[in-house]
This record gives sequence, structure tokens and C-alpha cells, in this order.
Amino acid sequence: MPDNRRARAIAVGMVLALTVALVSVDYTVQRGDTLTEIARDHGVSVSDLVEANSIRNRDLIRIGQVLVIPGKDKQHVVSRGETLVRIASTYGTSAFALAKANSLSDPDRIYPGQRLVIPARSGSSSGSSEADGESEGSSNRPQRIRSGEYHVVKRGETVESIADQYKGVSADDIASANGIVDGRIYTGTRLFLDGPSIVGGGAGSGTGSYEVKRGDRLGDIAAKYGTSLSKLASLNDIGDVNRIRAGQTIRVPGASEWVCPVKGGRYFNDWGFPRGGSRFHEGNDLFASYGTKVRAPVSGTVELIRGSLGGLQFNLHGSDGIEYLGSHLDSAGATGKVSAGDVIGYIGTSGNAQGTSPHLHFGMYYKGLAVNPYPTLRANGC
Repeated sequence: MPDNRRARAIAVGMVLALTVALVSVDYTVQRGDTLTEIARDHGVSVSDLVEANSIRNRDLIRIGQVLVIPGKDKQHVVSRGETLVRIASTYGTSAFALAKANSLSDPDRIYPGQRLVIPARSGSSSGSSEADGESEGSSNRPQRIRSGEYHVVKRGETVESIADQYKGVSADDIASANGIVDGRIYTGTRLFLDGPSIVGGGAGSGTGSYEVKRGDRLGDIAAKYGTSLSKLASLNDIGDVNRIRAGQTIRVPGASEWVCPVKGGRYFNDWGFPRGGSRFHEGNDLFASYGTKVRAPVSGTVELIRGSLGGLQFNLHGSDGIEYLGSHLDSAGATGKVSAGDVIGYIGTSGNAQGTSPHLHFGMYYKGLAVNPYPTLRANGC
């Protein structure tokens, strides 16, 4: 090969290698990994790793979870039905930043198969619980609010006055995104300017599913869900009520009903309250006596995690599509597959709650976005 062609080939190869290095920077969490070790191995700080992946609880990473190494970009191939806002929320960025990184003149026009560069997080207002607070230095109103942007309440402000500061945002949008049911807000609280409005349970209607465990009897299952033996048998075409087997999945009327995680617990809407280290509260604290039972609000799969902040925690992947987090447990209950109402832990003060009144930090996440549990707790009479 002539020298000039060889030089061009080497140059092209170097460019391709550099492109791959800039785009393909995922890391899959392995058993025993910690954020500290992952950050050290990749030459980044833990705080940068937390921000780049919108990690709300640095003690909560899972085996198989894919992390983005900060300071570099990755790509996403658009699937049918996806929107820029949904893609942005998946990667913890904004649709505005995504449109800018890809030179999209119309952010509402993307197509299946299109490759989008996901910009690296830069530490601007992002909605992460590790955010530094409201950004300063610009009095210009943003053209359009995107998922994950927030406002920190100043003295004398109301939901209405905050909405007036942002184009395209109403007081109802802010109230809905933050579970504000009475118009009351507090100075220093972080409020998302948009986001999902989720209220779990409350109706107790429809049907769900239950996986039969060894020793279960159909009559006991019927009693658990407040229905009759005959109705349960009819719903599942069970001819012999004495013949069900472990592992069998049966339909249960009213199984979508939401169970209070801490019966009789004391709480108020402390969503968005400032916490130490420039963090903000993504949940509600449910106060109760030491050792009080904590129950699964819905059926699903429970994992246990231990960390310096949250102490002993449960992570419930709910059958309703919501992820539930409970921190500061004294001890654990059932793990693996559970049904609504099963005991999955006991109130304590583990982690950074030592020295405080016993309570459960209770969080809800929908498609990776934090939602305020307060409306759900109220709707279900907790």
C-alpha cells in the first residue's frame, strides 16, 4: 500500500476509534460493585457519576444496571412511538438539550431508526436529588419548560407566582407534578415545573394477579383480598377449590387496591424539602414506633439494599409499573416476590437517620422519574 494511502487509512482508523471511545461509554454494574469503585476505575468522581446518571440514591445501584461514564456522549436509536421528552427523561437530560445536541430544528419531529447523540450532563438544573439548587445569573424566562427542570421556592412565593415566571407553565402543572393538593408550599422547597402525576390505588377495582405459594389455600387467598371462595374459583375456572398448586398464577378481584405501607403512620407533604449536601427530599417520611411493620403497597418483587445514607432499604418493583423505595429500616421482612400487604420490613433509624425519630423514608418512581407519594397516601386513607 502506498505511503499516502496507508497514512489515510491510519488516520481514518484513529478517527473511528476516537468516535467509538466518545460514544460507547456504558458500564454494566457487576455483583459487588460500588459507585466509589466504578468512579475510581474510570477516572471520574462519584459526584460526577451520580449526576451523569440521575442517581437519586447513591447507595442504590443494581446488578445489570447500565451506567453512563460522565464527560462523554452516547447514542440512542429512536424506536416507534418514542418522543424527545420521553427519551430525554430516560437519560436524565432535557428535551431542549437533546434537540440542541442533535441540531433538531423541530424537536417534535423524530423518526424510528434515527440516531440521537445523548449529551453528557453538565451539572445544570437537572432535577437530580444531588442538584446544587436553583441556577442563578439569568433573568431570562426559558422558552419552554422540559421534563426535569425545577424551581426552588423563595419567601413569599405562591404556586401561581412561580408559574408566572415560566412560559408555558400553569399553576396546575406545578401542583400536579409535585402532588400539591392544598396550594401550600414552603420556602426552600424544590418544585418540579412539570412531570408525571401519579396516584396509586384508591379505587380497589379491576383485577390483578397472585402467585400461589406453598401451603396456600384458595379460601385463604379469597379472604386476603376480601372476596368469596366461589367468586375466586369462577374467575379462574377452578373446578376443584382444593386443587391449586404452588407457582400457579391466579386472577384476583380487587388486587389492584393499594395498601398503606405504614398503618397509622404520621406524615405531611415534606416533598422537595432541602436536605444536607445540597440534596432535596424525593419522598415523604412516615413516622411510627420503632419496629412497626412496613407492608408492600402493591404486589411485586422486593430487593434489599444497604447504604450509608438510606441504611437498610427495600426496593419494590411494583406490578403497577411504579418503583417503591423505603429507607432506614431496622430489619427486613419478605423479599423476592411479594403480594400487597406482605410485611417487607420494620421501622427503624438506620443509615443517616440515626438519632432521629423512627421513620420510613418512602419514595415512588415512575419510569425513572420521582413522583410525590403524598397524594397516593391521602387517597388511600393512610
